[in-house]
Amino acid sequence: MEKMNNISMIENLKKNLISKKIRKNLLKLEYYKRLIQQIDIDQELKKNQKLERLNRYQDEDTEIIKGRLNGKHHNLDKIERLMKTYDEKSYWKKRRFKVLNQDKDNLEVLLSEFEKNQLNQKTEYLSQLNNKYNNSSYSEDKILQMKQKLSHIESNYAEKKRKFVEKNDMKVKRNQITKDNIQQKINKMNDLNQMYYKKMESIHEKHFAWLKYRESHLKKLLNQVESHQFKNKSSLQQELDAITSKLEIIKNPETHLVVKDLKMYFGGVKAVNDLSFEVKKGEIFGLIGPNGAGKTTVFNCITQFYRSTGGYMYFRNKENQITNLADRKVHEMIQEGIARSFQNVELIWELTVLDNLLVAGHSLLLSDYLEHMLHSKRMLQEESVLRTKGYELLKKLGIEDYAFRSPYGLPYGVLKKIELARTLMTDPTLIILDEPAAGLNDQETKDLAKTIKEINQSLGITIFLVEHDMGLVMSICDRICAISFGKKLALGIPSYIQNHPDVKKAYLGEDIDE
Repeated sequence: MEKMNNISMIENLKKNLISKKIRKNLLKLEYYKRLIQQIDIDQELKKNQKLERLNRYQDEDTEIIKGRLNGKHHNLDKIERLMKTYDEKSYWKKRRFKVLNQDKDNLEVLLSEFEKNQLNQKTEYLSQLNNKYNNSSYSEDKILQMKQKLSHIESNYAEKKRKFVEKNDMKVKRNQITKDNIQQKINKMNDLNQMYYKKMESIHEKHFAWLKYRESHLKKLLNQVESHQFKNKSSLQQELDAITSKLEIIKNPETHLVVKDLKMYFGGVKAVNDLSFEVKKGEIFGLIGPNGAGKTTVFNCITQFYRSTGGYMYFRNKENQITNLADRKVHEMIQEGIARSFQNVELIWELTVLDNLLVAGHSLLLSDYLEHMLHSKRMLQEESVLRTKGYELLKKLGIEDYAFRSPYGLPYGVLKKIELARTLMTDPTLIILDEPAAGLNDQETKDLAKTIKEINQSLGITIFLVEHDMGLVMSICDRICAISFGKKLALGIPSYIQNHPDVKKAYLGEDIDE
């Protein structure tokens, strides 16, 4: 028995070490794949910006000449400038006249006469300008000179564009070499991960065998406890329950989260009492119950905001490894693949919407503190990759127009979507939503329901939500667990829960059979 325990400890150490290597490699793989895309995006963006700038400079340099060739003589420009100056002076003359005139009673009449005089003077001045600058056509020699100058400018810009395209093609080739090198790294890391996964399979087989042996051994010990009344019955039963719960999730690869006999006591108050359920991969799972039923407390226990009084919570993480959530800390939930939103919108209001998403993506960074201080090349590349990723998520949720705005003053429905986008930045496999429709109107709730469905179907992310809006819950959830006073009432598909007598009684507060 002692030998088996030692083997299990060694295998667990190996498993934890390999898991860390796999996790780091997966982070690098995700970064390198996005970096290849980012190189193409940056290249195309810089190319378009440069060509747009050259075209704008060309238009500015040729605008006047083209105007002359199209009949707009420079004398007409001069008349326009002089008339503009004259109108500005006339405006200030009128202002002075109104201020200096003492006869306030007859001001309107005097202003009318003043404006008439001004109009006559303007007409006379315009006539003088037309007589003075009456030439409005160019000679053939002048037109030929202007055409030659225009041709010269256009040929200069054509040459600049040609050189830029050649330079850009060379840069594309260099970038292709960079992308090929990155792809080689990706291939090596994929091979390395395959090797790690094979080692993990071997460890899993040994670990599974050990768990089965330990389960069998504990059952025998418990029989002896029943016979001889040993004092360690409680600890043996707890260990057996933990092993049984772990075996449940190992045996069924479709199970994403197992909660078994969860307890959370606050003094004499039993907020959660022996609650058990499982969440399957890729489903939308709802947790419902009246106010004070313990729904948010369940979420807090799963994400380790609260340390549960008793029970077991096993989760299949990003690397497809079984982890005991009770052994993890709050900040480690993101690394395992669990992201969470809260009842109230919690954004950093001083930052833009996109920057809020970048804050959420810190868990995906490979660069360290020193690289961030020095603004290293890798740090800048990572930020660029994450910005593109964040903008793509906002676009997916239909709120990309708010990317560079502060969250202040935005509609509440948009803020809820921003919070949802922030959870997606961490590449989770399970999203926990705590009353996502709270404070939304009917239309915003419908939009949110559609968004949750799309995320679940397109990204294959498991959704676990608590919600009071029964219309939303019944329309999007695959399965629902109803609880009251911390105890499970029923678990099943929406139609089953909707018609369950205990659920009706808990919500209506009366016996439906009476």
